[in-house]
Amino acid sequence: MALLFTVQRTLVLAAHPDDDVIAAGGLIQRVVAARGDIHVVFVTDGENNPWPQRFIERKFFIEAGDRTRWGAMRRREAICSLARLGIGERCATFLGFPDQGIAKLARRGDMRLRDALRAIVEEFKPTLLLTPSSFDRHPDHRAISYFAHRAAPEATIATYVVHGSAPADRVAFRVELSDDEQRRKREAIECHVSQLALSRERFLSYAGQTEAFFKPEFDRVCVESYARERMTAWLHAAHVFFGIAPQVDSGVAPAPEVQEAARHMLEHRL
Repeated sequence: MALLFTVQRTLVLAAHPDDDVIAAGGLIQRVVAARGDIHVVFVTDGENNPWPQRFIERKFFIEAGDRTRWGAMRRREAICSLARLGIGERCATFLGFPDQGIAKLARRGDMRLRDALRAIVEEFKPTLLLTPSSFDRHPDHRAISYFAHRAAPEATIATYVVHGSAPADRVAFRVELSDDEQRRKREAIECHVSQLALSRERFLSYAGQTEAFFKPEFDRVCVESYARERMTAWLHAAHVFFGIAPQVDSGVAPAPEVQEAARHMLEHRL
């Protein structure tokens, strides 16, 4: 599919550490290979992630300090993952907004995220802005899509779906990954050890042959009600709990040395 824009300066918005590589690990590699400029913005630290944390740390009650420590660890996993894709830490920004709390910000009329994203867009001047999609089942993703579209109404925007799917007629372009690109994407995903503990098969299934990106969603983004946020959050949780994942055979062998290095990082998080 011929592109009507350039990816020479690509800005990727990720709701949580791991969304960037899951959705666009192949595209990121293409930008790096073309000697383009890329920057990844992590809106939250993914700190409100209780079930993997309970499983790994063997504790049921998660307190504020535990979440802060978990979020710091997920930042380190994100840096490890970006390095596997050829990106240095200086190309990442962590905004630290509340995990599982972005939709609430929108309902309150709190525009701090919109303003932060607007400032980043104005400084970086992307030729392509990648943002989560309003079709995604995760409330954080949909709310970030709302803020991103409000922050950059003049930007060239493409969206991505991590949880669920978007209509086929909304596809803007696809990236077909080579075997080597799939291997590197898988290695980058494997840096997110905290997320693989309970969902390894689901996460690695994203290292497939194709990445799909969708048209801008100015016609869809909105402030959601609390009822809709909760309903879709439960739907997302059910899909995760029952192990529903993309049926993709990446054809790529695991990278045990990456997994071991990331596990070592996890064990020394303190």
